[in-house]
Amino acid sequence: MNLQPHDGFDASNTAAIPNELSAFCEPSFLLPGENRQQFEVIRNLMMEEVRPQTSIEWLWTLDLVELSWEILRYQRLKQRVLHAYRYDAIKAILLQLDGAGIPAQDLPNLKLQVGRSAAAWRDDPEAADEIEARLRRHGFDDGALNAEIFCQARSAFASFEKLLHAAQNRRMRLLREINSRRQAANARRSKTPS
Repeated sequence: MNLQPHDGFDASNTAAIPNELSAFCEPSFLLPGENRQQFEVIRNLMMEEVRPQTSIEWLWTLDLVELSWEILRYQRLKQRVLHAYRYDAIKAILLQLDGAGIPAQDLPNLKLQVGRSAAAWRDDPEAADEIEARLRRHGFDDGALNAEIFCQARSAFASFEKLLHAAQNRRMRLLREINSRRQAANARRSKTPS
């Protein structure tokens, strides 16, 4: 994008935001645990980058700030989802290792035991070390564990990917629109005789 900045913009000066729009600049959509200061950094970076010149550009820039925050949120949540599904992956691998050759009638007891082992892995660092060493002995290194995590989390992960992709597309369309309007305004100014 070739966004042309105007002179004199100070991103740290919220007074530069038109009074009519200042209420829309507040991060009303922050979730519990999200950091307002981090949001403000993103907001200031976006305003410094775009340097809105008209009211519509200000509105679009505020949308860009929200979309950028959403994208960062989805990326953080994807990481948390992967971490949460690590337990399910450990459980699936332990069931695979311990379930080979087990009669069908013993499977419910095995699932119960595997669930306890996975809970111990999650809650007890010593148990986690023992279970991870066992997994490595059976050829389940970090790559294999990560592959199982992705298998376990695929539907949740796919949902975040769709949300992330949609927000990124909306952000790109807004940036293109701002750039297109500025190019059209520059073309009109260059055709106007001085």
